[in-house]
Parts: sequence; C-alpha cells; structure tokens
Amino acid sequence: MERQIIKQFIKFIPGINPTRAEKQYPHQDFIYYDQAAFELDFNHDNGIIEDDRTPAQNSLAVNKGDIIISNSLQMAAMVGEGNIGKIPSINFTKAEFISEELDKRYFIYLFNAHTDVARQKERELQGTGHIKRIPIKSLEQIKIPIIPSEEQRKIGRIYSETLKLQNRINQYAEQIGQFTTAVLERSIKEKIK
Repeated sequence: MERQIIKQFIKFIPGINPTRAEKQYPHQDFIYYDQAAFELDFNHDNGIIEDDRTPAQNSLAVNKGDIIISNSLQMAAMVGEGNIGKIPSINFTKAEFISEELDKRYFIYLFNAHTDVARQKERELQGTGHIKRIPIKSLEQIKIPIIPSEEQRKIGRIYSETLKLQNRINQYAEQIGQFTTAVLERSIKEKIK
C-alpha cells in the first residue's frame, strides 16, 4: 500500500457565493445545494447511487454521482437524484475526479472515517469560532492510502451500505421513541379521566 496526495486524483472546486452570483447573473434563478440537500445525500435518502452520471442544466451545477464536501462538517457525500442541477454554495466544495485510480465511495470512506486522514484534516483546519474550514490548498495535500481498485470498490460499497443501515436504524429508533411517547401520554390521559 502506498500513500499519495489527493490532488493526483481530485480537483477541488469551491462553491459560489450566492450574493455575488445574484449580482453577476441578475436574471438567472439558482437553486443552491444547501445543508438539507447534503443531509439527504449523506443519509442516502435518495437511494444508493451508481456511478452513472446525469448531465445537469448548468456547468456549475452538481450531477448525480458527483462528490460534494460540506466545509462546515468536513464530511463528503455522493450527490443523489434529488439534488441534480443544484449549485454548490460557498459552504460546499465539489470534488472532481481527474483519475480513474481512486474510487468515489472509497474516497468518501477515507475522507469521512479513516483515522489518518481525520488527523491530517484536523491539523489543517483554519478559522475562528464554530465554523472552521480546510483551505483547498491543504485539502490537495492530504495523503491517502492507495490500494488496488477492486479493494477500493469493496471498502467503498461496505462503507456506503453501513451509512445507509445506520440511517435506517436511527429512523426506527426515532419512530420507537415517538410511539412510546404517544402510548405513555395516552396512558396518562386515561388515568386522569
């Protein structure tokens, strides 16, 4: 296993400032990729996406299967069908793959969960207050382990399926909590009568 810097595989494209975009293109309506869109993609609420791409209406826009990074959460997700054509705002960075040697889901695993990559990201955080960011120059220098393509695909698929399962478990836990609360409240109301 060798370690290589990310910029050999990915070009990072920063999101645009909505205020500036509206001034530059006053007659164009943009639908922005926001935190709610990211959460849909991260939680696989649009289903697991295969790497086939759907062309978007705008060159700035994201396509199904693109990888997007939340600058505030420092997490990556694959864009789902429900977010095709949205424009990443300044709070997001698009990861454009320039090499076939790095699997998209494997990259998501590395970026979100790999401990060595997490340490590198932590060292590069900049900013004050609650929201810290990693500059694109620093993102490009993160070193990642490169393993054979087949192993990358396996790891990426397992990580993706695990996230989907965790999301389902969280939804069931929430439903059980709501059901329990409703039953207990009904029990109290019956005792009061």
